[in-house]
Amino acid sequence: MEQSQQFDTTEGGGQSLASRVFGVGFRRETYHSLAYLLARFPLGIAYFTVLVTGLSLGVGLVPVVVGIPILAGVLALGGYIGVLEAGLLCRLCGRDVSITLADPNELSVTGYLKTVATTPRNYLLVAFGFVSFVVGIQLFVAITVVFSLGFTLAATPFLYWIPGVEYNLTGLRGTTEVGWLSIDTGSVVGTSINTLPEALAASVVGVVVCLAGLHAVNLSAWLFAELTERVLTSLSE
Repeated sequence: MEQSQQFDTTEGGGQSLASRVFGVGFRRETYHSLAYLLARFPLGIAYFTVLVTGLSLGVGLVPVVVGIPILAGVLALGGYIGVLEAGLLCRLCGRDVSITLADPNELSVTGYLKTVATTPRNYLLVAFGFVSFVVGIQLFVAITVVFSLGFTLAATPFLYWIPGVEYNLTGLRGTTEVGWLSIDTGSVVGTSINTLPEALAASVVGVVVCLAGLHAVNLSAWLFAELTERVLTSLSE
């Protein structure tokens, strides 16, 4: 099965190192990677909510038999999780991945439930749904923190002089008395930005943070897509 390498941050053909490092923000694949990672958050919540609800109802109603088809339905949903993930890999990652599910229209109810319950990949895809929930939250937090910090620092020269806007990165402010000396705490530890040179330096740091974040996004998306594809293709064999 053909695999695309567009998530590989080391690709670049004849491009120079500078182009690969600083051009990451101008490549379409970078924003596909970002969209793929951000999609993990809402999808993870949806997977978790539906699976937990279905499993809770199914297990609770097993004594009255109704729970058995509900649990089979949860396993069937696991298969559709695989279909959705394969679609994301194709659309956002450029990977040729597909899986085939049992068609309920071609089987009797009993036959369909038996097929769903005896297909190993459905169990693994249910587990994948829970993993996606955990990973999605962590990715969303990391992306939000990194790019909020990066954009805030990058915009420092345009904002630091505005009345009411303060750049105290650690919240340290005021003065400290040392004998007869009065020391500006923020200036000493480098957390207070009050001059244009300081603002420009902070902006450079912000740009570096954003570039590093984009490269990390590409690498993370490639790794997660690679692992997802391996799971889907191995289960399809």
